[in-house]
Amino acid sequence: MRVGMAKIHILPDNLANRIAAGEVVERPASVVKELVENALDAGALRIEVRLRDGGRQLVQVVDDGAGMTAEDLVLSVHRFATSKISEAEDLEAITTLGFRGEALPSIGAVARLKIVTRPAEQESGTALLMEGGEIIALEETGCAPGTTVTVSDLFYNTPARRKFLATSATERGHCVDWVVRLALARPEVSFRILHNDAPILATRGSGELREVLAAALGSEVVRELLPVSLDFGNLRLRGYVSSPRLLRPTRAQQFFYVNGRYVRSRSLGAALTNAYGMLLPAGKQPVCVLRLDLDPSQVDPNVHPTKIEVRFKRPGEIYALAERAVAEALAAAGYRSLDRQVPRPPGRPADLLPAGRLPGPDLDRRGQVQRLRVNPFFDEVDERDVGLEVHAAKPLCERVAKAEPQPFGTGEVTLLGQVWGRYLAAVSAEGLLLIDQHRAAERILFERLQAQPEGVAAQLLALPQSLELSGPECAALAENREALAKLGYQLEEFGGSSLLVRAVPAATYRDPLAALRDLAADLAESGLSGEWNLARQELLARVACHAAVTAGQRLTSAEAQALLEGLLATEAPAVCPHGDPVVVHFPLHQIDRRFKR
Repeated sequence: MRVGMAKIHILPDNLANRIAAGEVVERPASVVKELVENALDAGALRIEVRLRDGGRQLVQVVDDGAGMTAEDLVLSVHRFATSKISEAEDLEAITTLGFRGEALPSIGAVARLKIVTRPAEQESGTALLMEGGEIIALEETGCAPGTTVTVSDLFYNTPARRKFLATSATERGHCVDWVVRLALARPEVSFRILHNDAPILATRGSGELREVLAAALGSEVVRELLPVSLDFGNLRLRGYVSSPRLLRPTRAQQFFYVNGRYVRSRSLGAALTNAYGMLLPAGKQPVCVLRLDLDPSQVDPNVHPTKIEVRFKRPGEIYALAERAVAEALAAAGYRSLDRQVPRPPGRPADLLPAGRLPGPDLDRRGQVQRLRVNPFFDEVDERDVGLEVHAAKPLCERVAKAEPQPFGTGEVTLLGQVWGRYLAAVSAEGLLLIDQHRAAERILFERLQAQPEGVAAQLLALPQSLELSGPECAALAENREALAKLGYQLEEFGGSSLLVRAVPAATYRDPLAALRDLAADLAESGLSGEWNLARQELLARVACHAAVTAGQRLTSAEAQALLEGLLATEAPAVCPHGDPVVVHFPLHQIDRRFKR
């Protein structure tokens, strides 16, 4: 066999550390998450986070936790060095937030890192300096008990990654968001965030979750929260969900915790949605903070480098417990009944649902037989009417989802009425029309806004209104403040994660502050395109969407008629600004054929 030059080789430590850093450190918020989790694992009761330039220039975390000796400090910046586990069996019952031993060396590989630490029992502390993954200084120093970690010039030695960081406001929002997630998990710990030396968020550490929620999400949210509490076997679920009067356009304000760890969970999210059922309008999500506690051996947090995802051994049990707990909270507040059988058997937890089996999206979320009305244009439902199950029927509109937008036709269009609080029904000489009321209003508003290139007319508020937002939402509006001003919104910073609204667009279909809140969540979720002309069109479409009539909103006959006439007057009535169909046309000859005429 011919032996040539080896193609496989061992990477140098500094290069391996930079690659590992890519799994752990994505942006300044990743640094904040890892350092604050370390502080919590060290038993800290007071944590201060200082940011400069959104964390791109500086992230500093100060805690009053246990601190480290000089020997432990040196070990802490080596890969796979940890105090959390010592043998393989420890992975079966992880109770700490960190355990992989990669955070500090990964951060030190892509930033300038300084750690000053002191255990309470020692008279002096130790300071360590690290650059590019190498320790460049280690010395004794005077300091308070606890640990201060300073991370400066993130990605200074990887400029390709640094240029992909977002604006200061956006990065600040992500950092604040992670502190909020951790503060909600530990209300007994006092948190303080400063950005460019200005206070952003503060909690007292009183142990009251509602107090942390008020500081993080605003008092408006807290007023609409419903307590959740349910125990079953060794499973325990506690927290809050919002009433149907407080909904958001995204899941950004849904916080799930498993044994104190913030996680993303499709199972818990699906259970939450299913418990609300028809209380949720299309495109809306509830706010929640739910903490699940269970035997650590029943959950595996070691399935993702950032430990944000977990795997349950019996996901069916978790799903059923969460759905039942939320359903009971809504029922206790009078928003729904428990007449359907939300799984809660009298036996062992395994009886809740077969492991791994979750109800699919095709199931009726109300758990009841849905009925077809005899007269679909009559808004009042007579529950005594006997109808057909939707899934067993052959409805006329079975092709709606696949239908291409059709023109209105050439003749006069006559409004029949509103259907199910979501569509307008109308007829022309050529057939039957179903019009999506939300998309119709979107199209109307979009063209009205687009027709004002110099700026949308603004309506000054008699009394400026404060708007309490999450960190990323506030950052998204602040970042786009000039563009929003051209659309009628006059905004000012109001301290922390609040904005002062002085003016709103003059013409909207719904509460302009509610529309602005939804717009903030939308922008925080996906941002805007960079080029201004494209970004303006995108922003116009989003403002129109959030200010439009909503699905499920009841309209008077006059309002419905005005909406139809406004749509007919637009240049492109067949599609909304996002390209989705507004009108579905059922030609008369097809209807005749269905009736075998």
